[in-house]
Amino acid sequence: MGGAELYNKPWIYFWIVQSLGVLLLLTGLGYKISFYFKARRRSLYNEPDYLIMLKAFITEVLFQKQLAEKSAGRWLAHMMIFYGFMGLLLLSAIAVALETVVPESSRISLFMLEGMGHNYYKAAGDLFGAVILVGLALVFIRRYIKKDSQLYTEAADTVALAALFLLVAGGFLLEAVRISMTAPGAELAYSFIGYRLAALFDGSASAGVLATALWVFHATLNAILLAYIPHSKLLHIINSPVEIVLNASEERMRGDLYI
Repeated sequence: MGGAELYNKPWIYFWIVQSLGVLLLLTGLGYKISFYFKARRRSLYNEPDYLIMLKAFITEVLFQKQLAEKSAGRWLAHMMIFYGFMGLLLLSAIAVALETVVPESSRISLFMLEGMGHNYYKAAGDLFGAVILVGLALVFIRRYIKKDSQLYTEAADTVALAALFLLVAGGFLLEAVRISMTAPGAELAYSFIGYRLAALFDGSASAGVLATALWVFHATLNAILLAYIPHSKLLHIINSPVEIVLNASEERMRGDLYI
């Protein structure tokens, strides 16, 4: 966001692949949702209990109470990946809004593109990325080193974890290359991870080409991951909260989970 372009960004390609990714995501989600409602039994109660549904959303979706009671390690890893991913998704939405909706001359745009908001945005991006990487490391240790007997690791699990790792790591490398081409300034330190990695690319004659390649890779992988979500275990990021909230008022016999 903001400033003159330091390297070539093929925006037409970006919008094409992102549109395809979102379209495939929505199509896959639509199919899963329609299948779910066809298979779902009729409600035990005619009127939903919105208070219990709200409590279920807070305790089970936002704070993952049941998972925390089963395993603190699993809860921590899940929360880090979930909130890190949602944080990056929010930042992406802000970036798209600034590029397409918010007027360039508005106070919000100036604050986010040229003011302190830009620095906070970069710091938040590095923070959310770092949180995801730590969460992925915890999952990797549990699945591939400790090999928890409660877990069955399929090829799809490895693909999903690898894709998330490459997406975040690629983002940090892209940021580092961009910083290596930027004039020194105190604001660069807000990108506290990319700033430290930038030394790897200082003086590189092909930094611009590398940055474009990483930008295209990042955009492509992001679109692929979006399209893959409905067909992977990553879907539970979306469908688990929906199921928990919809089922909450029907499971009053298990009210201790929600009250």
